[in-house]
Parts: sequence; C-alpha cells; structure tokens
Amino acid sequence: MHPRRFLFTASLFLACLVVPMNWAHSQDTKTKNEIPPPRAVIDPKDVADLKTALAELKSKVALDAKKAEQALKDTSDALLKVEAAANAKSTDVPQKLTDSLTEMKESLSQLKAEVLDEDGTSKVSTAASAGSERGDTAWMLTSSALVLLMIPGLALFYAGMVRRKNVLATMMQSMAALAVVGVYWLAVGYALAFGPSVFHISALGVENGGLVGWNWDLVFLKGIKATEMMPGLNVTVYVHVIFQGMFAIITPALISGAIAERIRFWPFCIFMILWVTFVYCPLAHMVWAFDWFDPSVVAANRGLSAIGFLGMMGALDFAGGTVVHIAAGMAGLACCLVLGKRAGYPKMIAHPNSMVLTLLGAGLLWFGWFGFNGGSAVGSTALAASAFAATQAAAAAAGLGWMIVEWLHKGKPTALGLASGIVAGLVAVTPASGFVSIGGALCIGLAASVLCYLAVAVKNLLGYDDSLDAFGVHGVGGFVGAILTGLFCSTLVNNVGTDGFFAFTSNRARLEELKKDNGKLIGDAKTKVEEAAKSLDTAEKKLMEAAESEKAAAEEAVSEAKEIKEDKEATAKALEAELTSLQELADKQDDVANGGKDKKSATSQLIIQTKAAVFSVVYAFVLSLLLCVLVQAMTLGNFRTNAKGESEGLDRTEHDEVGFDFSAATESVAVISTEPRAASIPKGNGRFELKIVGADSKELIKVWTDLCQPSAGPVDPDFLAVYPHVTTVRGSTFRCRGGDPTELARRLSSLFTKRLAKDVRAVQV
Repeated sequence: MHPRRFLFTASLFLACLVVPMNWAHSQDTKTKNEIPPPRAVIDPKDVADLKTALAELKSKVALDAKKAEQALKDTSDALLKVEAAANAKSTDVPQKLTDSLTEMKESLSQLKAEVLDEDGTSKVSTAASAGSERGDTAWMLTSSALVLLMIPGLALFYAGMVRRKNVLATMMQSMAALAVVGVYWLAVGYALAFGPSVFHISALGVENGGLVGWNWDLVFLKGIKATEMMPGLNVTVYVHVIFQGMFAIITPALISGAIAERIRFWPFCIFMILWVTFVYCPLAHMVWAFDWFDPSVVAANRGLSAIGFLGMMGALDFAGGTVVHIAAGMAGLACCLVLGKRAGYPKMIAHPNSMVLTLLGAGLLWFGWFGFNGGSAVGSTALAASAFAATQAAAAAAGLGWMIVEWLHKGKPTALGLASGIVAGLVAVTPASGFVSIGGALCIGLAASVLCYLAVAVKNLLGYDDSLDAFGVHGVGGFVGAILTGLFCSTLVNNVGTDGFFAFTSNRARLEELKKDNGKLIGDAKTKVEEAAKSLDTAEKKLMEAAESEKAAAEEAVSEAKEIKEDKEATAKALEAELTSLQELADKQDDVANGGKDKKSATSQLIIQTKAAVFSVVYAFVLSLLLCVLVQAMTLGNFRTNAKGESEGLDRTEHDEVGFDFSAATESVAVISTEPRAASIPKGNGRFELKIVGADSKELIKVWTDLCQPSAGPVDPDFLAVYPHVTTVRGSTFRCRGGDPTELARRLSSLFTKRLAKDVRAVQV
C-alpha cells in the first residue's frame, strides 16, 4: 500500500478514537448539568474517504471469497446509512451511526489485512492465478508426454508396413530422433526457432518478416530461470521448450517413412540435424515465433506480436500443418527422388510384415495427437477442449472416408487403409484444430481421406518410390488442411484467429438479418418482453385477489409468468449482444478505424493460407533436396545402402540385430553369410545330402513324384517324416536341410524298400 494511504488511514484511526471520547464526555456532562450540548455532526470527508477505500477493496477482492464478500456487504450497508445522515447535515445524528463509522474503519482495516497481500493484491485472486498456472502447467506437461508417445507410435506404424528384415532399422530411424534431435533442440534448436529474428524478408505484403531467430540466453537455457514465465502465458519457459521440442523430434522421424528400407542409419542422423537446422527451425520461427524474448519490447507487452514472416502475413497454423506435415512430406518426396527406388520397385511388391503393428501404431498416434493439437492451446482452456474435439472428429471422419473409398475402388476395406485414413485425418486437422468447429473438422477429415487416397494411388503411375506414403499422407494431408483452414476457421471458435469463407458469409448474413427493417427482430423480442411483463402483472393482481382455495393455482400462474418473462428478456439481451459483437467484428474486418486500408473479404484468409502453404512447399522441398544431395556427397554415397545391404536387410547390415528372431536359438542369433548360396551347395546351415543305394534314379524319381501327388488314402508316415526336410532331388541324391541325418536316412531306406519291393539303403555323403 502507498505510504500516503497508510498515513491517511492512521489519521482517520486517531480521529475515530478522539470523536467517540468527546461525544461520550459531552453526554456525561449533559447528564450531570442537564445542559444540552451541540449534537455530533459527521464529517462528509470521512464518509467519502471510507467509501473510496471500500470501493478499492471491492475491486481487489474476488466475490467468490464468501467471508470477504459478506463483510464488504455489511460495511456497504452501514456506510449507506451513515452517508445519508452526513449528506443531510443533520444536527441530530444518532449515537449508533457515529459509532458505526468508527467500527467500519476498524473492520475495513482488519479485512484488508485478511484478504490483501502486502503489495495490495487480493489473496484470493493470487490463489486463483496460482491455480490457473498449475492447471495449465499440468495440461502442458501431459500434452508433452502424449506427443512423446507418438514417436514409438510412429515407429510401430512404420515398422508394420516394411518387410521383416527391415523392422528394427525402421523403428530405429524414428526412435533415434528422441536422442539426436532431443539434445540438439535443447542446445540450439529452440534458440533458432523462438529467439528474436536475426534475418528478415520483405515479400508477399509483409515487411521485415523474421526468417530465423537467435538468443544466446536460450542456448541450453543457460540464461533462463526455471521459474521464468512465458510472457502472456501461464506456463514457464521450460514447459514451452519441452512441448515444442516434441514437435521438433517427431517431424524428421516422419521423413524416414518416404525412404524406408534403403537408407543407412548414421547418414540419416546427420541429415536429421541438418534438416532441423535449415528447414524445421526457420519454418517454426516464421509461423509460431512471437516477441517473447525481444529485449527491445517492454516486458509488459511481450508475447503480443508475431515476428515471423508467415505469422505476420496472418497465416493460421494451430499445431503444425505447415511447420510439421507439409515440411516433412515435401522433404520425404525430395529424398526419395534423390535416393531412387528400392530394388525391384514397382514390379516386386514389398508386402507389409505385420498389420497388427501398424494398427497399434495408428492407435497410439491417435491417442498422442490429442496432446499434439490440444496442447497447442498452451493452457487448460476451452480452446484446448475445442481442438481436442476437432481432432477426434477429423480422425474418425477420415478413417471412415478412406474405408468407403477403398471399398468402392478395390471391393474390400483393408487394415492398412483404415490406419492410413486415420493418420490422414489427424494430419489435415492439425493446422485447423484450434480455429474450426466440429462440423468443419468433419469436412476437413473427409476431404483429406479422398485426396490422400488419390495421392497414394497414383504414386506408381508417377514413378516415385514413397515407401510408406509419407508424402502422400503427410505432405498432401498437411497441404489440404492448411488450405481448408481458410474456409472453415471462425472467430466463434478462436477470437485470436479470423473468419474464413463460411463463417464470414454466415456472420454477414446474420448481421444483415438483425439490422433488417431497423432492427425489427430485436424490436419484436423487446415487445414480447413487454407483453410478458404485462402478463406477470396481471397474474400477480389475480394472486392478490384470489381466494384461499385459488391461491395455489394463482401462485403457479405467477411463477410461470415470471419464467416466461425471464426467458423473453434473456432472448432480447442475447440478440442485442449478438448484434453488438457482429457489428464490432464487421467493423474490424472492414478496418473502419483505419479507413479500410486492411479490409478483409470472405476469401482473404483462404488466399493467405494458400500463399503460406505454397511458400512452405517450395521452401521445404528445395532445402530438403539440397540437404539430401549434400549428405549423400558428405558420406561418399553412403546415405543409401548398397544392393547387398538392401537385399540382406537393414536390421543386420546397420545394427547387427533382428527385429523378430524366429530361429531355434534362445540366447544368440546365428550369423548368416552375406554371400548368396546356390541350391547346389549343400554344406553348412544345417544342409546335408543322402545318397540312395540299390535303385536307379528313374525308379526313385517316379516313386517320389507319385508320393508328392494328392491322394485320398492315408499318407505313408515315412514320407511325412522326410518330406519337410527335402530341398532338392538330383538323380539318386536327396539334398536336405534340418532334422537328424541318421533318422532321415532310416526313413528314406524304409520308404523306398517298401515302394520298390527290394533292398534300398540311404547313406549320408
């Protein structure tokens, strides 16, 4: 509290002590001498000062603090009586009123101590603010964990679609991003993405839009305290760093899907670091950077202005349509063009090894995506709930849409199609999730399912090998979502955004409807309020005149009339409020205050979204193409594995492990020769030969061929025991693999002796 206010309050307290004592003394003198002294007069200045102090206290104390609320109410009621007497300048002020003035001052002082902090802020509001910070922090930490869960989800999603020999390598390409990009982000990535702009560009109607940022304090967060808050937000800088870091981690992992089954691990790690530096961080800065860490901006005003090129353009990207999905999709396309096709593609079909893994991965991605989009509200707010709902709607609609399209096109829906559709919907709604309604999200999901299906279907015709459809789903889906955001965004969902085509036209139509015929709609609503008020008056009169037997019915009629009146009043107020808000929005869009310089039309946001999406496509594709060529050159052509490594599988050649071990070994994996083995070489790997003695080759072949034919009768048990182990038959030599050579020799001897009716023996050679 200000020192002058303390001095003033102290003076009042002293006055309050003196006035009652003098008044009591005069009363005592009157009693003794029976001489009437002058009556006490309340100083209006005392009343005015107390009234001011009471109003100030009311403004600082939240009304949900019941004790403070009741105390303030009691003090206010008492003050009204004292003020009335003071204004009347009465010479006959009752003793209890002058006493109440003193009591009010004392109680008000005590109340201040109870409900206000030393700096004069409300303890209740301080507690509410702290609770809000804790709630927002809890949601953001949860969202960060959900996004982290998407990385193993993505690893499983991709792993199920590759061949068995590449399962582990494909998962490693995603999981390694947690370590490689995770460290890089804390070191310099966050500083590049969210520091003050250091390079600028003026284009597409934007002046000095930031391309990339930098701030030395953000390097390893060495200049940031753990308790330092993000300006304008209810979370600390640390929380924001971790949440945004999850986005940076998963984005390069998405790229691996386009070039799976043919890239080496360590060059891909180099590519991830370069790509995050030159593609992801600049795009994140261009879209999401605000003046949070700009020392040239007054601290109280930080976090209010976008400083990135696309953000200043007015592009809307709630959770990463341009930054994450368009960028990753275009990078995937660039890399698969540079590195070429897999061996045998497209003639040789690479069948997925496990749709179970893919569906499980899709489910984890769906679950984690709620943190991806809901967390981008940066708080536990209604906006987070809206983004959450939009995410669910789009994913469900896209999954259903893809199944229907595939059913119509191929005759059957597939598990791979369902998983791809779900992810396509999640991708497309990402930029729109915090700006569109549930209906808009459904439309975006359906549109993405159709367009992404077409993109995946035509890749073979166009001749590029997008192994796991990273471009077809993420690149195309992200582009579709970014464009459609300009159609479906609405300020009714997020007042920080703007109105897209549909919201703009519907709001203008509604505004005209409310203003039509000099506001006839609102006027009629007010007329109905008046009619309802008259009906209530009539009902109340009837209640007063009603006999005892009719009072119950009359009271019910009054109650009903009150409800109708309140409903009509609420309707009229809602229409007036709607007119005011729509008119303010229209004035803002028409830029009335600025003479229409920045006037918006129904298609303005659609045009902005298109420009931003196209810019992101070109930027990500060109830079990714150059980086892929650079890494291929830096690694002396080793970014892509060689033919032998691709044939044998990346699990063994890159990691000397296998994703699934179906051999009989329990503790180790047998080392398999990398050299191809001809069928005529029986030695090693459990191979051996059995030579048949006592019969010529023609007899043996005829018997063996007959035994291999389908038969209605029982199958010879000796044949059943031998057949699974025979690989080839050449002349009288049976080449086998697996099993006990002695036992198989005995079985073959018995089999041919019975069939040829002469002594025939099998010996190992």
